[in-house]
Amino acid sequence: MSQFRKFAWFVASVVMACTAAAQVAPQQHHPPESTSAYIRALEDPSRVEWQKPDEVVEKLGLKAGEAVADLGAGSGYFTLRFAQAVGPAGKVYAVDVDRGMLDNIERRAKEAHLENIQLVLAEPHDPQLPASSVNMIFICDTLHHISDRATYYPLLVRALRPGGRLVNIDFHKKPLPVGPPVAMKIAKEDMIEEVKPAGFHVVKDFDFLPYQYFLIFQR
Repeated sequence: MSQFRKFAWFVASVVMACTAAAQVAPQQHHPPESTSAYIRALEDPSRVEWQKPDEVVEKLGLKAGEAVADLGAGSGYFTLRFAQAVGPAGKVYAVDVDRGMLDNIERRAKEAHLENIQLVLAEPHDPQLPASSVNMIFICDTLHHISDRATYYPLLVRALRPGGRLVNIDFHKKPLPVGPPVAMKIAKEDMIEEVKPAGFHVVKDFDFLPYQYFLIFQR
């Protein structure tokens, strides 16, 4: 994977996350000037209104001692919530392609006295997760930026423990006040179909998020 492709994939992720968090018009997509600007966008207080993070975590029903991978962890928006949910005996892999994001998560974890977060610097084509390492892989507003998903899903299967879950939250494929252009999005029905070859089937389908679908899969 060339450095250019890595950078292009990262910029695409930055564009989506920044526009979603800032609630700009659907076709306005300007990357933040810096990592710190990206973090501010992801952590914008207005995001809570439509992302409903606490309700999302509640619906996941995480248990103490479980291991979770937050794929595309960004600023740690969900990572820190997961770390609190699984407790000191649990573990959260914060997976991102940008070292600056991981450094931010590390700082925030120290400030919150959370010692159960492991940072993972991923490649665009490989999450770099150990085999049979997690009970759940969580992906939010990121999957539609992974180009070769057919070869990516088997890597997620490899990382899951028996009975493990794959969770995907992403924007509905229609014009919305947040998120990427419609052409970039994956329709909910298409996403369900494309994970079937990897053995995944839907076990839960939540509809309380105003702009996103929220699916839980198992094999």
